[in-house]
Amino acid sequence: MITKKQQELDIKKWTDSEKAGYDTCGTYNYCANCDKTLENPCEKAMKASKTVKSTDKKPAAKKTSKK
Repeated sequence: MITKKQQELDIKKWTDSEKAGYDTCGTYNYCANCDKTLENPCEKAMKASKTVKSTDKKPAAKKTSKK
């Protein structure tokens, strides 16, 4: 089930992508903690980024294609 926070983040990504002219998924600070295999990945990445020290961050997740 998609959470309200995930819906808000999806809308933000969509509007930011429209303005930028490219997909902004993977460009936010919290994306370094993203696991796209999880349900509500943006929300979970955002929560994880608040608990991870800035020196512990990993590179942003690679984009996955849906088949």
